[in-house]
Amino acid sequence: MIKITGSILHLETKKTAYIMEITPSGLLLHHYYHEAVPFYDYRPILQHLEGGMGTACLYEGNPNEFIDALDMELSTIGKGDYREHLLSLYHDEEGFMNNFKVTGYELLDHAPNDGGLPMSYGADQVLDIRLWDEEFQVSCHLIYQVYEESDVITRFLQIKNSSQKSYRLQRAMSLELDMTSNDYSLMTFDGTWSKERHIHEKPLTSGIYIHDSKCGASSNKHNPFVILKEANTNEDQGIAYGLNLVYSGNHATIIEVTPNHKMRVLMGINPHAFETLLAPEAVFTTPEAVMTFSSEGLNELSQHMHHFINHHIVRGPYQNKPRPILLNNWEATYFNFNEKIILEMAKKAKDVGVEVFVLDDGWFGKRTTDNSSLGDWFTNLKKLPHGLSGLSEKIKAMGLGFGLWVEPEMVNMDSDYYRLHPTHALLPKSGKPSLGRNQLHLDLTNPEVQTYLIETLSGIFNEAKVDYVKWDYNRNMTELYSHSAHYQGDYTHRYMLGLYHILDTLVKRFPHVLFESCASGGNRFDLGMLCYMSQIWTSDDTDYYERLFIQSGTSYGYPLSVMGSHVSTTPNHQTLRVTPLSSRFHVACFGLLGYELDLDDLSSEEVQTVKKQIAFYKKYRLHFQYGTFYRGYYSIFNRNNTFWYVKKDEEVIIGFFQGLIHPSMSEDVLRIKGLQPNQTYYLSNIEEKVNLAVFGSLIRMVLPFRIKINGTLHRIICRVYRFKSDQERFIVYGKALSSYGVRLNQQFMGSGFNDRVRVLGDFGSRLYSLVPTNTKTNYHLKRRKD
Repeated sequence: MIKITGSILHLETKKTAYIMEITPSGLLLHHYYHEAVPFYDYRPILQHLEGGMGTACLYEGNPNEFIDALDMELSTIGKGDYREHLLSLYHDEEGFMNNFKVTGYELLDHAPNDGGLPMSYGADQVLDIRLWDEEFQVSCHLIYQVYEESDVITRFLQIKNSSQKSYRLQRAMSLELDMTSNDYSLMTFDGTWSKERHIHEKPLTSGIYIHDSKCGASSNKHNPFVILKEANTNEDQGIAYGLNLVYSGNHATIIEVTPNHKMRVLMGINPHAFETLLAPEAVFTTPEAVMTFSSEGLNELSQHMHHFINHHIVRGPYQNKPRPILLNNWEATYFNFNEKIILEMAKKAKDVGVEVFVLDDGWFGKRTTDNSSLGDWFTNLKKLPHGLSGLSEKIKAMGLGFGLWVEPEMVNMDSDYYRLHPTHALLPKSGKPSLGRNQLHLDLTNPEVQTYLIETLSGIFNEAKVDYVKWDYNRNMTELYSHSAHYQGDYTHRYMLGLYHILDTLVKRFPHVLFESCASGGNRFDLGMLCYMSQIWTSDDTDYYERLFIQSGTSYGYPLSVMGSHVSTTPNHQTLRVTPLSSRFHVACFGLLGYELDLDDLSSEEVQTVKKQIAFYKKYRLHFQYGTFYRGYYSIFNRNNTFWYVKKDEEVIIGFFQGLIHPSMSEDVLRIKGLQPNQTYYLSNIEEKVNLAVFGSLIRMVLPFRIKINGTLHRIICRVYRFKSDQERFIVYGKALSSYGVRLNQQFMGSGFNDRVRVLGDFGSRLYSLVPTNTKTNYHLKRRKD
């Protein structure tokens, strides 16, 4: 809700409050963003500068308005605030001197959305604060949206030039958060290709910190989502702020901590390589920034963001709906396939329970490698003699949906399209271009390119009757030069506007299609893409162990319902690591399950295992995709194992995941939050069979005869006989589970083995079920013997 008391503007969600003040001089001050608490009056949270601030400047000479020390909502340059600033306009005759004052405010039914940018929807209340720069004759609307159930507040700016002059808009950030520094750390999610969104923490002391992307995309290097947290904050307790941006291009988070412990946080379009001309009557809209606060740790903060994304970012028929299980042919075939191979793969996929078959790269032009044919979006009839329509019809006749890979934003120099339209690509005016994956960017600021892509893709999607589209993006920007534009200073931003126009048109033309964003995996994992595409391919790295890091990091800002996660073959194609099929499945469960392998490469027993895996996932699909997600109190980033869990309707599914095993490891304890304290729960592991082969030559210790390891008899025994895993069964109160936890069975360590020893080994994992005892009518708890 929004409460206005005199000059105080009070925004409130279910658990948080955000409080501003309009001063008599017209400044908009920030006073409070923290836990929602009752206020007798607002004096305790107001700044007090009656004692002066040394050599600081008084804003327009007003008593006590030392602007370099005030907590602002919109900072500029030229009036005495020497910190990093939110907004700056320049004119050759006027110079740098921006002075925006509040002239009024109003509550709106909905936020204006006429800037060509994606944004959230369904806000409970919207506040529009109007500011005016008299000298420049420029207005600024500072717009806040309140999402009460999500505990999220968003904000963005609309800047309009009402003068007869043209200005250079050199910085237009979306978010400013000024507050007293209190030993905060900056938590960022950084990486590179196949190693996205790993957690890094930096203590914030006096200085300026920049977390940004300069590559033309939100990037796998530095995701736009960041967390500010106090020193002792962990998953389940402590103070933390989460910030994100509804944008897919160059972004920046700039933090300045002053020597007197003031902290300013800015987030928005990266000022790097950005300057836009604000012509008379022109309006510039910034991307929407997203804020949330938690006083109960990082899990609660993530749950705020998850709820917000599921209910106010993702839209269309797949919002909060079950996502299908798919099989993608890429790692099974790469470019080497034909119709017969694809149809055989699809039939086997249907037999194990897959719901959508996805045809990946290589179906178009003369493409047999990544050197050619991007831009030539016509079917390769040598591979697919009956065309996409014929293939799709046969796959749909099996009872499967049909999905298709495209990479529309790129072009190969070896393509008919490039030979006809070389200036439709990003190219330098002279010299050779830089290449990424042997391809160039198309110029999406060019209306001709936009029209070509919209109409060509519409024809393909109609012809193939697609149910799913994987939209890829496999290189970053270079040569930021458009041959169709006179002004180049804001190219990367106008590229994003062109992309958003294309996506908006296509998703409206094909509302039934499930679009998945991909950018060499997670190079564009952001809220902007999620406004058009209901899910994102989390990473090209499908290795079980690497996915623990990638999916854990991603989960801080994004829900499982948007994270594509596939079971692939071993040795893994990115790491050559060999991991158990069960572990690959278990980690993929905590996301949108798919398979990316050739089922022909599996044994008959493994095929049956995959069939059982898919049946299990279907049973608990809504838990994994839309249950409340928690990370365990220890992390794979600082320990050899970790656990995650999802809770829906008081039923919890827990995943325990391990890296390398070490002898005499510390005890593993599951501590589960979010339970009814006085309710009893039944905790049990989901039983699986253990292959005798894991014991190697130790098998000789229990056999009455000597056996040759890896010999014929040994292989037969290992193939035919599987013994059940140990059973872990507990009844425990919710209060005990959340405060102390459950001590799991000891892991095998070479000094003893029985039916109460867990056999996980390197890269092992296990799933557990937790249900209230009143829903479990038949259970048996073996009492522990002395």
